[in-house]
Amino acid sequence: MKIALVHRRYSTNGGTERYLVGFSRFLVRAGHDVSVLCNEVAADLRGEPEIRFVHLPMWRPAKALSLAWSVRQALAREPFDAVLGLGRHTGHSVYRAGGGSHRDYLRRRAYSWRRGLSLGDWLDVALDWAAVRGARVCIANSELGARGLREDYGATRVEVVYNGVDLERFRPDADVRAKVRQETGVVGPVAVFVGNDFVRKGLDVALAALPPAWTLWVVGSGRPPPAPARVRFFGAQANPERFLQAADVLVLPTHYDPFANVCLEALACGVPVLTTRANGASEVLPEPWMIADDVVSFRAGFAHVNSSVGAACRATAESFPQSRSFQRALELLVEASR
Repeated sequence: MKIALVHRRYSTNGGTERYLVGFSRFLVRAGHDVSVLCNEVAADLRGEPEIRFVHLPMWRPAKALSLAWSVRQALAREPFDAVLGLGRHTGHSVYRAGGGSHRDYLRRRAYSWRRGLSLGDWLDVALDWAAVRGARVCIANSELGARGLREDYGATRVEVVYNGVDLERFRPDADVRAKVRQETGVVGPVAVFVGNDFVRKGLDVALAALPPAWTLWVVGSGRPPPAPARVRFFGAQANPERFLQAADVLVLPTHYDPFANVCLEALACGVPVLTTRANGASEVLPEPWMIADDVVSFRAGFAHVNSSVGAACRATAESFPQSRSFQRALELLVEASR
């Protein structure tokens, strides 16, 4: 099939972006003709074999709106058998709503629907609605995300396809663990926080809940808030698995995540996860103590962390191989093309 994949960026920095890169490679291996329509291609990925890149112009200040317009123009110029959209635009046959419902996201950020929303917020909701209603099939990566699409936008066909994980890239590795700990000079237990939006991902809760004897590594882009010396900021990393393999627990007190990929990646590394019910990844965690709601329950969760849970974490991740998630998405693209 001639398939188009549409998203703003083609890179490995971000959960949706890593999904796009992995899925495009999966489709190429399966013998499909793959085009990626995007505004930006990471420098280290520009030589991807057998993947054609189509540039989508995007202008400030109306980036989201101009990108949606560019997508429509590009799809009008060239026919495809199936189009998978990973962002808020129209023209796709299948929409993978990796970010869930934007209305749900705004509600969970405690915005008022009568006042307090910016023009950009309203525009994002309108584009989200159009993306959902314009698709033949919507893919949600959790039951949490699926509920939002149905209740907020009236989506009639939503398939829940849990994220998959690269079990070879993300795996326990004692040598990497020892090397990273030596490089960072850390002694004692380590928690890692991985995310690019410190406010939404709940870094403030992670800092408040961190037990005295623990070190916290923060991996992701953002302005570092005031923090004690035992909190280390590493910025965005191309190889986040190194930090997961070297940590004792992933802590992600997110306010809203339909399914944070990093949780499954941590489990695949044999590392337990502490996260909230507002994260769809909580639906697949192996132990109830891994789900927390506030600073007190997150702090209590640290007491359960020990090396004996590593095998259960890895076993859970092995139930979600990346190939299974990609195969189901391909099946839905084939179905939507008929």
